[in-house]
Amino acid sequence: MSPAVKPGHHETSLEEARQLARVDQEGHVYSLASGRGEETYVGQYPGVTEDEALQYFTRKFDDLYSRVLLLKARAAAGADSAKSLRESSAALRAELDEGVWAGDVPGLTAVLDETDRQIAEQAEQQKRASEEAVAEHLALREQIVAEAEQIADADSSTQHWKNAQARMNELFDAWKAEQKKPPRLSKAQEDPYWKRFRAARTTFDKNRRAFFSQRDRDHAEIKKVKEDLIARAEELQNSTDYGPTTKAYHRLMDEWKAAGRGARKTDDAQWARFRAAQDVFFAARDAANAEIDAEYEQNLKVKEAILQELEQLMPFDEPERVRDQYHELLGRWDEAGKVPRGDIRRMETTIKRIQDAFREAEDRHWQRTDPETEARANSMLTQLDETIAELQAELDAARQASDDTRIKAAEEALEARRSWRAMLVQNAD
Repeated sequence: MSPAVKPGHHETSLEEARQLARVDQEGHVYSLASGRGEETYVGQYPGVTEDEALQYFTRKFDDLYSRVLLLKARAAAGADSAKSLRESSAALRAELDEGVWAGDVPGLTAVLDETDRQIAEQAEQQKRASEEAVAEHLALREQIVAEAEQIADADSSTQHWKNAQARMNELFDAWKAEQKKPPRLSKAQEDPYWKRFRAARTTFDKNRRAFFSQRDRDHAEIKKVKEDLIARAEELQNSTDYGPTTKAYHRLMDEWKAAGRGARKTDDAQWARFRAAQDVFFAARDAANAEIDAEYEQNLKVKEAILQELEQLMPFDEPERVRDQYHELLGRWDEAGKVPRGDIRRMETTIKRIQDAFREAEDRHWQRTDPETEARANSMLTQLDETIAELQAELDAARQASDDTRIKAAEEALEARRSWRAMLVQNAD
């Protein structure tokens, strides 16, 4: 019995027993519990006093009463399920109804009725609690199934299969753990969720097998392509035709990248072989270039000296005066030959800057000395001088007439023509 249960105890006093039953001279006991003066035979206890006979039968009644009080205490404490309490109550009521008792039967019946009401309330509470628990179980099932379906429906190309498989296993373990928790779901309640969960797991496994099967085929094709690239790279590794072979290796590298990644271990081994073939070629090429660069060092010194002489001629204010010397230095530049690879860009940039500066200087000089240009400038100066004279006369006339409008217009026109003439004279110089 739960320690929370505190059962009551009933004891019929001798005075109460005398009011509820009587005993004849032969020890026969009759119940007066109906309250209407009617007697019901209870039993016989011969050879004892009347009080002893009464007490014998009232103790039986008190025992039943105490068991009813115990049931009431169990119902109040919630110590048992409503089903168990209901079964106990039914058994006690049957015992009460089937027997004849020397005791307060109406009072006991009232207690039993009240106990049944408590049991009914408890049954309703347990029903609601059970329904809430079932709803929680179903909600958890829905969460498990929904996540499994989400994983199963994920894009195979972006799915992290190892993590996804681990999570699917965790969801299956969670499902089994839920099945062990009370209250147990009925087959009708659980089946729809289980069918969805099973379908999601089946889809996931199918997609996983298809993905890895396709990946194995892709890896096999990539391996084949890269084996061909390795063979071609190894054929070129001893080539001394450095320019075209360098470009060929660059094309091979582009094809290697385009082939994609294969199985890691296989791909790493293939890359090591491909890289080794390249290293043989590029090491030989770099060694050859180093020898050539050493030969070109003297050419570099000659060209640097020529650059210094060219820069001394700048800024080419009179290009016609240094033209012969300039072209002579350019000839020596061409004759000096190649320079080391690392200095090519620097030297080409410097000589181009000097050539551009000389070309611009010649263009400016030609524009200044071109006869046609000079003639056009003189003709325009003559026209401007005539226009300026006319405008000056017009200005004088306007001033004599005190015509402010004509004075302003003539002054503006005259200023514009004089500025134009000054610009032409400056360009001619």
